Amino acid sequence: PPPPPPPLFQAEDGIRDIHCSLVGSEMCIRDRSLIVAFIGVLSALMALQLERGKEYAVLRALGLTRGQIAGLISGESLLMGLLAACVAIPTGVLMAWVLIESVQRRAFGWTMPFNVDGVLLLQTLLVGLLAAGLAAIYPAWRSAHRDPAPQLRED
Repeated sequence: PPPPPPPLFQAEDGIRDIHCSLVGSEMCIRDRSLIVAFIGVLSALMALQLERGKEYAVLRALGLTRGQIAGLISGESLLMGLLAACVAIPTGVLMAWVLIESVQRRAFGWTMPFNVDGVLLLQTLLVGLLAAGLAAIYPAWRSAHRDPAPQLRED
């Protein structure tokens, strides 16, 4: 392979130490990402509940139980989380590869091996599904316990 391009600036030991300490703060970044994902899914589900309230009322009038309505909403949430993970995980792996192979080499003049840990990717998927499932609890409960009569009377 061709030699790496010259760094934009000379990486000294102090800069390398700062970079390593920033990379070590991944736990904080992951926690914040989880909170943002949770709030995003919760907001989407609340908007969906407002938009589909009449549909849920019709389903209740047709005989679906409260548990079935809650299960429907929970299933939608988990499916949304799974689809998001199917897009986010490959995108994240690609971005990590670009950062390690190109940006880090040019900015700091050194690189590190790129390894994809399947266990970590599975853990990421499961945590995302957990966040989607937890975000579904309140909208599912709220939709399941609403009285369908007022919603059926509307327009």
